[in-house]
Amino acid sequence: MLTHKVRTYSVHSPAPKMVLYILSRGRNAGKPMFEPCPNCHIIYVTSPEELETYYWTFYAFWKHGFFHPHLCGSVIEMLRLCDLKTLMRNFIQPAFQKSCRTPEMVNKIKATYELEQKIEQQAAALKELRQSLVRRYYLTI
Repeated sequence: MLTHKVRTYSVHSPAPKMVLYILSRGRNAGKPMFEPCPNCHIIYVTSPEELETYYWTFYAFWKHGFFHPHLCGSVIEMLRLCDLKTLMRNFIQPAFQKSCRTPEMVNKIKATYELEQKIEQQAAALKELRQSLVRRYYLTI
């Protein structure tokens, strides 16, 4: 049984507080978000700690590619609400409970995210450096 309400987000209704948004369409379906978008599902949570733990649990599953086999549709893939509820009941809630018992796992997932962001910034800086070297040595007279 689900311990949290899961609904489809409606653009016409006001965005509630203390919720986690899960992208429902495209190859990034399953990606957790703090801000709503037109194609997402809502998971209602009760505390900020629970929100953060659910966010990083969903982030780990999404980054792992867990939702890809559960997407349906031939042109624009989507994660149906009933499939999300089934996945939450069978996989995500047990993973959430494990995360609550061992909170250092959430910290490790956060650390890998921060490391990934740092490496992406370094890669962007290297690309900019390479472009400036090419402009300076090859494209100037």
